[in-house]
This record gives sequence, structure tokens and C-alpha cells, in this order.
Amino acid sequence: MKRYVAMFLSVVGMLLIAAPAFAQEAAGNAHSDNTKWVIITAGFAMAIASAVCGYAQAKATAAACEGLARNPGARPGIQFALLLALILIESMALYTFAIIFAKVTA
Repeated sequence: MKRYVAMFLSVVGMLLIAAPAFAQEAAGNAHSDNTKWVIITAGFAMAIASAVCGYAQAKATAAACEGLARNPGARPGIQFALLLALILIESMALYTFAIIFAKVTA
């Protein structure tokens, strides 16, 4: 346990020391370089969010199908929980898209 605490504190210390290294903006064409990285990271963020949403929806659907197979009488409750879960999972991708759209167009 002490090892994990020591590792955690050392990582936090490194992050606190590394933060001032990126505090100053470069002179000149820093805006165009930052815009390029915003677009690249936005693509990666949307790809990760889409992959996680697809995986989560697949797991939720599989669990609902398994629950229906075990207890067909609980269909209304399982169906409601599944639809609510799918809506909340999909909203994660939509929120990611909205944040990316706001950041890239700004």
C-alpha cells in the first residue's frame, strides 16, 4: 500500500513540476499551430467517445437480452432500463460532439 501512495505522490509531484514548462506561449505563429492540434485531438476524442459508446451499448443490450431470456415476465422493467441506459450512453457521444464542435469552431 505504501508503494502505491509513493507512486501516486511522485506522479502528482511530476505533474506539478511539469506544468510551468507549458505555461508560456511561443512567439509568432502559435495560433495556427494550436488550431492544428485542436483539430487532431478533437478527432481522437470523438473516436474514443464513439468506441466507448459502442462498447457500452453492446454490453447493455447483451445484458438486457440475457435478463429477458432468464425472466421474460420482467420485460417492461428491463425494456425501460435498457432504453434509459441507451439514451444516457448515447448522450455521452453527443456531449463530446457538442464540446468538440464548440472548441473547433471557436
